Amino acid sequence: MSYKLEKPYTDIQRADFVVEYNHRQGLKIETYDGNLYALEPDEILQEGIVVKNPDYETELAQSREELFKSKFFQTSLGWIRRKVSMKDGSTKDFLSDLLMQIKMGIDAGQVIPIVTYNTPTFTQELTEEYLVSLQANKAATPEFIQECLSQLVSDFYGG
Repeated sequence: MSYKLEKPYTDIQRADFVVEYNHRQGLKIETYDGNLYALEPDEILQEGIVVKNPDYETELAQSREELFKSKFFQTSLGWIRRKVSMKDGSTKDFLSDLLMQIKMGIDAGQVIPIVTYNTPTFTQELTEEYLVSLQANKAATPEFIQECLSQLVSDFYGG
């Protein structure tokens, strides 16, 4: 449900409106014809009229996909989480903290299991429980190591 502050209003009323609806409730504030509107995530303002955003679900899915791709990178084995949780509860960066040890293990002939993720459906929220349901354990390969090294170079150079 949207909220509207009609002109004329004082600076204090304007500040109170922004604090209440943006800072406290997290609503988006827009202005039209001098009036202030506090909009829900699925609402847009069209010439002073609040309407449901017909593209909201698509935009939400795109936003979830962007968030996912900022926290994971894709390989031939599946998606890899950039920040991984170790058994002891610590967090490591997969590429900078673990990749060389995985490579050394493969070079020594060891089978190195890694956790990969299938591609999510971005139409649903990316909760930790949902992400866990997408996990698969796979053995790291020399091709995988090369893909990770390429990702590391891409991250560094922005390629």
